[in-house]
Amino acid sequence: MKVFISVDIEGISGIVDNTMTSRTQGDYEKGRALMVGDVNAAIEGILSVGPAEITVSDAHGGMNNINPEALHSDAILVRGRPKPQSQMAGVDKTFDAAMFIGYHSMKGTHLGILSHTYSGGNIESLHINDLEVGETAMNAGIAGYYGVPLVLVAGDLAVTKEAKALNPEIHTVATKEAISRVAAKCLHPQKSRGLIKAEAIRAIEDTENIKPFVFPPPVTYRIRFTDAKRADAASFMPSAKRLDGKTIIITQNDYIKAYHGFLAAVMCATSVS
Repeated sequence: MKVFISVDIEGISGIVDNTMTSRTQGDYEKGRALMVGDVNAAIEGILSVGPAEITVSDAHGGMNNINPEALHSDAILVRGRPKPQSQMAGVDKTFDAAMFIGYHSMKGTHLGILSHTYSGGNIESLHINDLEVGETAMNAGIAGYYGVPLVLVAGDLAVTKEAKALNPEIHTVATKEAISRVAAKCLHPQKSRGLIKAEAIRAIEDTENIKPFVFPPPVTYRIRFTDAKRADAASFMPSAKRLDGKTIIITQNDYIKAYHGFLAAVMCATSVS
Protein backbone atom coordinates (compact mmCIF):
# COMPACT_ATOMS: atom_id res chain seq x y z
CA MET A 1 0.00 0.00 0.00
CA LYS A 2 1.26 3.45 -0.90
CA VAL A 3 -0.45 6.40 0.81
CA PHE A 4 0.01 10.15 0.32
CA ILE A 5 -0.95 12.52 3.17
CA SER A 6 -1.24 16.31 2.76
CA VAL A 7 -1.25 18.11 6.11
CA ASP A 8 -2.50 21.66 6.67
CA ILE A 9 -2.80 23.31 10.08
CA GLU A 10 -6.05 25.28 10.33
CA GLY A 11 -8.16 22.13 10.73
CA ILE A 12 -5.88 20.50 13.29
CA SER A 13 -7.32 19.51 16.67
CA GLY A 14 -7.65 22.47 19.06
CA ILE A 15 -6.54 25.23 16.68
CA VAL A 16 -9.03 28.08 16.23
CA ASP A 17 -7.04 31.21 15.34
CA ASN A 18 -3.69 32.42 14.01
CA THR A 19 -1.91 32.33 17.39
CA MET A 20 -0.98 28.70 16.66
CA THR A 21 -0.55 28.85 12.87
CA SER A 22 2.19 31.45 12.35
CA ARG A 23 5.87 31.45 13.26
CA THR A 24 5.50 35.04 14.43
CA GLN A 25 3.02 34.04 17.15
CA GLY A 26 3.87 32.81 20.64
CA ASP A 27 1.83 29.61 20.51
CA TYR A 28 3.20 28.41 17.16
CA GLU A 29 5.23 25.60 18.78
CA LYS A 30 2.03 24.28 20.36
CA GLY A 31 0.29 24.42 16.97
CA ARG A 32 2.99 22.50 15.13
CA ALA A 33 3.03 19.88 17.90
CA LEU A 34 -0.73 19.43 17.53
CA MET A 35 -0.25 19.21 13.75
CA VAL A 36 2.19 16.30 13.92
CA GLY A 37 0.00 14.57 16.51
CA ASP A 38 -2.95 14.42 14.12
CA VAL A 39 -0.91 13.18 11.16
CA ASN A 40 0.83 10.56 13.27
CA ALA A 41 -2.60 9.24 14.25
CA ALA A 42 -3.47 8.76 10.57
CA ILE A 43 -0.13 7.04 9.96
CA GLU A 44 -0.72 4.68 12.88
CA GLY A 45 -4.12 3.80 11.44
CA ILE A 46 -2.67 3.06 8.01
CA LEU A 47 0.10 0.87 9.41
CA SER A 48 -2.29 -1.07 11.62
CA VAL A 49 -3.95 -2.37 8.43
CA GLY A 50 -0.66 -3.58 6.99
CA PRO A 51 2.74 -2.55 5.62
CA ALA A 52 2.63 0.77 3.77
CA GLU A 53 4.87 3.33 2.13
CA ILE A 54 3.68 6.72 3.43
CA THR A 55 4.60 10.18 2.16
CA VAL A 56 3.62 13.24 4.21
CA SER A 57 3.55 16.64 2.49
CA ASP A 58 3.69 19.65 4.82
CA ALA A 59 1.05 21.91 3.26
CA HIS A 60 0.87 25.02 5.44
CA GLY A 61 2.51 28.41 4.92
CA GLY A 62 6.23 27.95 4.28
CA MET A 63 5.55 24.19 4.31
CA ASN A 64 8.24 23.53 6.92
CA ASN A 65 6.09 23.29 10.06
CA ILE A 66 6.41 19.63 10.99
CA ASN A 67 9.38 18.82 13.18
CA PRO A 68 11.03 15.92 11.29
CA GLU A 69 12.03 14.24 14.56
CA ALA A 70 8.43 14.28 15.80
CA LEU A 71 6.95 12.66 12.68
CA HIS A 72 6.35 8.90 12.71
CA SER A 73 9.61 7.26 11.62
CA ASP A 74 7.93 5.15 8.92
CA ALA A 75 6.89 8.25 6.90
CA ILE A 76 8.78 10.24 4.30
CA LEU A 77 8.42 14.01 4.83
CA VAL A 78 8.19 16.51 1.95
CA ARG A 79 8.80 20.05 3.20
CA GLY A 80 9.72 23.53 1.95
CA ARG A 81 8.45 25.77 -0.85
CA PRO A 82 7.99 26.62 -3.65
CA LYS A 83 7.67 23.18 -5.19
CA PRO A 84 5.65 21.58 -8.01
CA GLN A 85 2.14 20.63 -6.91
CA SER A 86 2.62 22.75 -3.77
CA GLN A 87 0.46 21.18 -1.03
CA MET A 88 0.42 17.93 -3.01
CA ALA A 89 4.16 17.75 -3.76
CA GLY A 90 5.25 14.14 -3.99
CA VAL A 91 2.03 12.57 -5.24
CA ASP A 92 2.12 10.56 -8.46
CA LYS A 93 0.36 7.65 -10.16
CA THR A 94 2.10 5.04 -7.98
CA PHE A 95 0.01 5.92 -4.91
CA ASP A 96 -3.06 3.93 -3.93
CA ALA A 97 -4.77 6.55 -1.74
CA ALA A 98 -4.59 10.15 -0.52
CA MET A 99 -5.58 11.65 2.83
CA PHE A 100 -5.95 15.30 3.87
CA ILE A 101 -5.34 16.04 7.55
CA GLY A 102 -5.90 19.43 9.23
CA TYR A 103 -7.80 20.85 6.25
CA HIS A 104 -10.17 23.82 6.33
CA SER A 105 -13.11 25.09 4.28
CA MET A 106 -13.05 27.53 1.38
CA LYS A 107 -13.04 31.29 1.83
CA GLY A 108 -16.34 32.77 2.98
CA THR A 109 -17.75 29.54 4.41
CA HIS A 110 -20.26 30.15 7.18
CA LEU A 111 -18.95 28.58 10.41
CA GLY A 112 -15.65 27.51 8.87
CA ILE A 113 -12.62 27.79 11.17
CA LEU A 114 -9.96 30.04 9.57
CA SER A 115 -11.68 29.54 6.22
CA HIS A 116 -9.72 30.70 3.18
CA THR A 117 -8.74 29.47 -0.26
CA TYR A 118 -5.02 28.76 -0.66
CA SER A 119 -3.89 32.37 -0.16
CA GLY A 120 -6.39 34.33 1.91
CA GLY A 121 -4.78 37.72 1.27
CA ASN A 122 -4.84 37.21 -2.50
CA ILE A 123 -7.89 35.13 -3.37
CA GLU A 124 -11.50 36.14 -2.91
CA SER A 125 -12.88 33.06 -4.67
CA LEU A 126 -11.75 30.23 -6.94
CA HIS A 127 -13.78 28.27 -9.46
CA ILE A 128 -12.60 25.24 -11.43
CA ASN A 129 -14.83 24.38 -14.37
CA ASP A 130 -17.57 26.57 -12.82
CA LEU A 131 -17.46 24.75 -9.45
CA GLU A 132 -16.48 27.00 -6.55
CA VAL A 133 -13.72 25.19 -4.72
CA GLY A 134 -11.37 25.35 -1.77
CA GLU A 135 -8.16 23.47 -1.23
CA THR A 136 -9.96 20.15 -0.70
CA ALA A 137 -11.46 20.02 -4.20
CA MET A 138 -8.45 21.62 -5.89
CA ASN A 139 -6.03 19.13 -4.33
CA ALA A 140 -8.40 16.19 -4.79
CA GLY A 141 -8.25 17.13 -8.47
CA ILE A 142 -4.45 16.80 -8.41
CA ALA A 143 -4.70 13.36 -6.82
CA GLY A 144 -7.42 12.41 -9.29
CA TYR A 145 -5.26 13.51 -12.21
CA TYR A 146 -2.88 10.73 -11.21
CA GLY A 147 -5.70 8.25 -10.61
CA VAL A 148 -5.38 8.46 -6.82
CA PRO A 149 -8.61 8.55 -4.76
CA LEU A 150 -9.02 10.92 -1.83
CA VAL A 151 -10.16 8.54 0.92
CA LEU A 152 -10.05 10.62 4.12
CA VAL A 153 -10.44 14.30 5.10
CA ALA A 154 -9.95 15.41 8.71
CA GLY A 155 -10.54 18.99 9.83
CA ASP A 156 -13.33 21.18 11.12
CA LEU A 157 -16.97 20.21 10.56
CA ALA A 158 -17.33 22.63 7.64
CA VAL A 159 -14.54 21.03 5.60
CA THR A 160 -15.94 17.55 6.21
CA LYS A 161 -19.21 18.72 4.68
CA GLU A 162 -17.26 20.24 1.78
CA ALA A 163 -15.54 16.90 1.20
CA LYS A 164 -18.79 14.92 1.31
CA ALA A 165 -20.38 17.31 -1.20
CA LEU A 166 -17.45 16.63 -3.50
CA ASN A 167 -17.68 12.85 -3.15
CA PRO A 168 -19.97 11.14 -0.59
CA GLU A 169 -17.63 8.13 -0.56
CA ILE A 170 -14.85 10.10 1.20
CA HIS A 171 -14.37 9.24 4.88
CA THR A 172 -14.25 12.23 7.23
CA VAL A 173 -13.38 13.21 10.79
CA ALA A 174 -14.56 16.47 12.38
CA THR A 175 -12.04 17.63 15.00
CA LYS A 176 -14.07 20.72 15.96
CA GLU A 177 -17.28 22.62 15.21
CA ALA A 178 -17.08 26.37 14.60
CA ILE A 179 -18.94 28.93 16.65
CA SER A 180 -17.43 31.69 14.50
CA ARG A 181 -14.49 31.88 12.09
CA VAL A 182 -12.06 32.01 15.02
CA ALA A 183 -13.89 30.10 17.77
CA ALA A 184 -15.02 26.49 18.03
CA LYS A 185 -16.15 23.62 20.20
CA CYS A 186 -13.05 21.40 20.10
CA LEU A 187 -12.62 17.73 20.84
CA HIS A 188 -9.69 16.92 23.09
CA PRO A 189 -6.69 16.23 20.82
CA GLN A 190 -6.41 12.66 22.11
CA LYS A 191 -10.07 12.06 21.23
CA SER A 192 -9.55 13.57 17.77
CA ARG A 193 -6.51 11.40 17.18
CA GLY A 194 -8.41 8.29 18.18
CA LEU A 195 -11.11 9.15 15.65
CA ILE A 196 -8.53 9.93 12.94
CA LYS A 197 -6.74 6.62 13.52
CA ALA A 198 -9.99 4.65 13.44
CA GLU A 199 -11.27 6.39 10.32
CA ALA A 200 -7.90 6.01 8.57
CA ILE A 201 -8.25 2.25 9.09
CA ARG A 202 -11.75 2.26 7.61
CA ALA A 203 -10.65 4.47 4.71
CA ILE A 204 -7.74 2.21 3.79
CA GLU A 205 -9.96 -0.86 3.97
CA ASP A 206 -12.46 0.95 1.71
CA THR A 207 -9.96 2.37 -0.80
CA GLU A 208 -10.95 0.11 -3.67
CA ASN A 209 -14.53 1.38 -3.44
CA ILE A 210 -13.65 5.10 -3.62
CA LYS A 211 -13.27 6.67 -7.03
CA PRO A 212 -10.69 9.36 -7.83
CA PHE A 213 -12.15 12.85 -8.21
CA VAL A 214 -11.36 14.23 -11.67
CA PHE A 215 -11.99 17.59 -13.34
CA PRO A 216 -12.63 16.77 -17.02
CA PRO A 217 -10.57 18.73 -19.58
CA PRO A 218 -10.41 21.41 -20.76
CA VAL A 219 -9.79 22.77 -17.26
CA THR A 220 -10.55 26.41 -16.46
CA TYR A 221 -9.38 28.11 -13.28
CA ARG A 222 -11.35 31.30 -12.59
CA ILE A 223 -9.49 33.31 -9.96
CA ARG A 224 -11.09 36.33 -8.34
CA PHE A 225 -8.50 38.34 -6.45
CA THR A 226 -9.08 40.53 -3.42
CA ASP A 227 -8.21 43.71 -5.36
CA ALA A 228 -7.52 44.87 -8.92
CA LYS A 229 -3.78 45.38 -8.40
CA ARG A 230 -3.27 41.66 -7.83
CA ALA A 231 -5.29 40.84 -10.95
CA ASP A 232 -3.21 43.41 -12.85
CA ALA A 233 -0.04 41.48 -11.98
CA ALA A 234 -1.52 38.05 -12.72
CA SER A 235 -2.90 39.18 -16.08
CA PHE A 236 0.64 39.62 -17.47
CA MET A 237 0.81 35.83 -17.74
CA PRO A 238 0.41 34.76 -21.40
CA SER A 239 -2.11 32.07 -20.40
CA ALA A 240 -4.34 34.47 -18.46
CA LYS A 241 -7.48 36.16 -19.77
CA ARG A 242 -8.87 39.14 -17.86
CA LEU A 243 -12.61 39.00 -17.18
CA ASP A 244 -13.06 42.09 -15.02
CA GLY A 245 -11.20 44.28 -12.55
CA LYS A 246 -10.45 41.46 -10.11
CA THR A 247 -10.88 38.26 -12.13
CA ILE A 248 -8.74 36.24 -14.54
CA ILE A 249 -9.22 32.82 -16.10
CA ILE A 250 -6.64 30.25 -17.11
CA THR A 251 -7.67 27.37 -19.41
CA GLN A 252 -5.57 24.34 -20.30
CA ASN A 253 -6.25 20.88 -21.66
CA ASP A 254 -4.17 19.39 -18.84
CA TYR A 255 -5.21 19.77 -15.18
CA ILE A 256 -1.66 20.15 -13.86
CA LYS A 257 -0.82 22.82 -16.43
CA ALA A 258 -3.91 24.76 -15.40
CA TYR A 259 -2.97 24.31 -11.73
CA HIS A 260 0.57 25.53 -12.34
CA GLY A 261 -0.93 28.58 -14.03
CA PHE A 262 -2.94 29.17 -10.87
CA LEU A 263 0.19 28.92 -8.71
CA ALA A 264 2.04 31.37 -10.95
CA ALA A 265 -0.91 33.78 -10.84
CA VAL A 266 -0.89 33.72 -7.03
CA MET A 267 2.86 34.36 -7.00
CA CYS A 268 2.39 37.33 -9.34
CA ALA A 269 -0.34 38.70 -7.10
CA THR A 270 1.79 38.22 -4.02
CA SER A 271 4.63 40.19 -5.60
CA VAL A 272 2.53 43.37 -5.67
CA SER A 273 0.65 42.83 -2.43
